[in-house]
Amino acid sequence: MKKTALILAGTLAMAFLANACTLLPAQTQPTAAPEATQAAEDTISPDATETDGGTLEFSLTTLTGDTLDQTVFSDNKLVMVNYWATWCGPCVGEIPDLVKISNEYADKGFAMVGVLTGDDDIDGAKQFIADQGIAYPIVLPEAFFLDHADGIYAIPTTMFFDSTGKQVGDAVVGAKSHDDWAGLIDLLLSQVS
Repeated sequence: MKKTALILAGTLAMAFLANACTLLPAQTQPTAAPEATQAAEDTISPDATETDGGTLEFSLTTLTGDTLDQTVFSDNKLVMVNYWATWCGPCVGEIPDLVKISNEYADKGFAMVGVLTGDDDIDGAKQFIADQGIAYPIVLPEAFFLDHADGIYAIPTTMFFDSTGKQVGDAVVGAKSHDDWAGLIDLLLSQVS
């Protein structure tokens, strides 16, 4: 019985490692102080402000030099935020599927944002983005995206948000196939519509 439990634990650990990369403390980006953020309950980061209408405001420069602001949320019913790094095999392995998903769902009230996490090679990441033809925005963990990075222990980690910036469902740890992502996105879109 003990041997079976050890074999099962080892198998589960191997499955996790095949689908995600552990973030070591030295690889994580700095996070906001605990008193400055209430990650799951508060979608406003210390670098963002809330207007009288209750909408989230931020403005960031993407790794391709474009501007990303709160309209990524307000203009869409569902936003997929994927925390990843170029050194993470499972992260890189799912990029072609994420590019395909981003294109397929672009006219369905859906947007995707990539957050480069625990990756010091920004120039290499920029080249990777160009080589892979990634058209969805990629940012560093800042403002809204820094708040939600708190507590991430492995990448890829993916979260979904509604048009107000409120998290929808649970965070997904690990890489998924195109079909798995499409099924989950269809389900979540039906919940926020």
